[in-house]
Formats: sequence, structure tokens, C-alpha cells
Amino acid sequence: MEGKNGDHLAIHLQHLSSSPPSLQLSQDDTYEPIDEPSEKGYYEAVKWGIFSHVCTFPVQYHGARSDDAASIVTKAWLEVKGIGMRKVLFLRLGFSQVATASTRRSCWDNLSSDSRKSGIFSMISTRLSGGLSSTTPTTAKPVSKVYINSAVYPKGPPPPVKPKLLSLVDTKEMVRGPEVPPGYWVVTGAKLCVEAGKISIKAKYSLLTVVSEDSLV
Repeated sequence: MEGKNGDHLAIHLQHLSSSPPSLQLSQDDTYEPIDEPSEKGYYEAVKWGIFSHVCTFPVQYHGARSDDAASIVTKAWLEVKGIGMRKVLFLRLGFSQVATASTRRSCWDNLSSDSRKSGIFSMISTRLSGGLSSTTPTTAKPVSKVYINSAVYPKGPPPPVKPKLLSLVDTKEMVRGPEVPPGYWVVTGAKLCVEAGKISIKAKYSLLTVVSEDSLV
């Protein structure tokens, strides 16, 4: 939750300030999201002022993809759109391609062992630190975080969140990065959920593997 009164719904995407040199990211301008699902089962009713339903359809990459590149989530935003007589909240994602990389062992998860309370709706966190190597540095240096916010507060929403809104929105932060075995996790999809009238988010995590130049020959 954010805004001056802490009553605006938002989604935040958190990355480290810099990526390892071995990762080459490029925005995927060819990706086009699929149309809204026609199945009524993906529209969950909620008690919210500016929208009446939440679309729970999974958002994943469906565009053309090169065999030697992996598509990961690098943008996230929320949109309210009219569908018939309903005003529906949608989750939108933007993707980037990682050159000479692939993803595997994809899994959906809404909470990790490192989940903790946060003053925002949810965070999709892609933590990439150091190089993609098995060597562990003896001294870890603190790394500043860059927050991509949708409000006027560049470093996060102001506390406190109204107790009434906390009963409608799950504000837990989700974190899964290189500190979670067995390797470097990235976000490759996400979806909104409604459980007992409470809006939450689930992320699809995948292990990122950098393909060596020798294997491409």
C-alpha cells in the first residue's frame, strides 16, 4: 500500500543496482500479452471501491524466443479495465531477454522461507549478485537496492497502512535469490490471487543457467 494516506494499491519490482557482467539483458519489445481470458473462473469478486473483480489468470511469456536466450520479468504494473459490467484488476508484466542463458526447474510459489512483512502490496524480487560462479566471497559487501515505484515516494510507501486495508491485501514481501539453494532464481511469471477475500500475488520462479560459449559451438 502506498500514497499519501497509505490507501493506494501498488506492486513493486525490486532488483539489485547492478547485474553480474556475465548477464546481458535486453528489453523484449516483441512480446505481446495475450487477450483477457474468456473463462469466468479467472475473475474473482472482491470488495474494493474502484474495481469489483480480480483477474487470476497466470501471466507468462508467450512471445517468440531465441534458443540461446532466457526471458525474465523486469517490469510489473497493475491495470483496471472494464470487462462487460465489471471493473477488473489485471496484473501486467514486461519481459527482458538474457543472452546465452536458459531457465529450468520453474515453480509457482507465493511465500518463501525469507518472506517477511512489508509496507507495500507485494514485491517480486530478482536477486543477482556477484558472478554466476560457484566461488563464494569471504566478505560480502552491502549492495544498495533500486526500487521501481508507481507513487511519488521513490524509496517506498509511507507507514502506516490502514488496518482495514490490511484485511483486504496481503502485504508480504517475496524474496528468492542466489541465497536460496540451489542457485540463481529469477521471476518468469506471476498471477494475482484472491483467498478468503484477500488479494495476494504468486510468482513463478525459475533457475537461471548461463550457457557457456563452448556449448553453443
